[in-house]
Amino acid sequence: MLPSRLTRLSVTLLLSGASTSVFAAGYALTEQSVTGLGRAFAGSAAVADDASTIFFNPAGLTQLQSSEVNLGLNYIAPKAEFDDNGSTHASGAPMTGSDGGDGARNAWVPVSYASHRLNDRVVVGLGVGAPFGLVTDYKDNWKGRYQAIKSDLKTININPTIAFSVNDKLSLGLGVNLQYADIELTQAADFGSAFATTPLMTTPQSADGRVKLEADDWSWGYNLGLTYDFTPQTRLGLSYRSKVTHDLEGDGSFRYPDNPGVESAARGAGFQDGDISGRVTLPESASVALHHQSNNQWAIMGDMTYTRWSRFEALRIESPNPRLQSNKPQNWHNTWRVGLGTEYQHNDRWSWRAGVAFDESPVPSPAFRTARIPDNDRYWLSVGGSYRYSDNLILDAGYTHIFVKDSRIDHSDGPTQLRGDYENQVDIVAVQMRWQFD
Repeated sequence: MLPSRLTRLSVTLLLSGASTSVFAAGYALTEQSVTGLGRAFAGSAAVADDASTIFFNPAGLTQLQSSEVNLGLNYIAPKAEFDDNGSTHASGAPMTGSDGGDGARNAWVPVSYASHRLNDRVVVGLGVGAPFGLVTDYKDNWKGRYQAIKSDLKTININPTIAFSVNDKLSLGLGVNLQYADIELTQAADFGSAFATTPLMTTPQSADGRVKLEADDWSWGYNLGLTYDFTPQTRLGLSYRSKVTHDLEGDGSFRYPDNPGVESAARGAGFQDGDISGRVTLPESASVALHHQSNNQWAIMGDMTYTRWSRFEALRIESPNPRLQSNKPQNWHNTWRVGLGTEYQHNDRWSWRAGVAFDESPVPSPAFRTARIPDNDRYWLSVGGSYRYSDNLILDAGYTHIFVKDSRIDHSDGPTQLRGDYENQVDIVAVQMRWQFD
């Protein structure tokens, strides 16, 4: 009979990484509009100042007087530095290794939109972006290596849209979201603990291997919205983005330590590559927003967005190989995001914008915070501007600094109780070109 350590290794070590892919998927990328970034995305469901309204509220397309093409690029520079505070191994020994350095990785996130007015009432559009994404990558020998080393989530969302003006006040919009998700997760495997009571007589933390999980899927959802002009100066926006359920399929693979005896024993114990599958539901969200044009130069806007992160109750991983099976609770809660912004039209060429926002984290406590996404409540401070270069070309830019509350982690996973604190922050710079035409 295999020792109980082998069973614990297969269930908690290997697939804990797969279950925390939910945390990567839960890292929603709001950066879907360069103009919106400059006001911390406040009022985005009501503003409709360019074709990026396809993502935030498709009904806003009816507010655009010209057809247009937008090409934008966001540079996202996060920081997540871990400071250990007594992390321990299941054997009772302190965890060996470093604090891991800065686990966050910078990323480029492009967005593109096109809209075309068919007639006085109907406008169609197409948006392509990445609504979810995450890259964290720690040093191989860090103290949390049995919980996470690399986490890489990529999504591509293709969003054809149509909007219709019911009358001078009310517009409706509908979009379909064709979404691709690709996940890669790695972590160390403590084969030293797994075979400590076998004739190999290994010791904990002395024979590390590597586990890699890769899976992908295409799926679909929808988004819809309405805008209502109470007056020519004041607009209400309501929007909804549906959940998207991904039935991920892929494979799990092992890299064994440089020890022929351990490799042979691991293969014999069933630690072999195999197929995996699992269902991940990315949550729905709903927004209410107001935009008010105070005079010819000044406008103010605000919004509230509700996201149903509580859908992440658990993630079940299935596989023909029992070593690649897991059912792990998540316990995330639903969240609110609120924003307030303003825009100033300086003259026919220059406009400026600014905004603030509070973005609530779905992570309920240090016990459920993970090294893959050490998230916490965030506060946005944003500025931006636009320059009309010609009758047809507009240049946009935005900058945001996100203040993230320091995050305490006390998470048990596999053979590690990871205890410590994260110092987090994010900087975002974005630029865009808009071509307008009749």
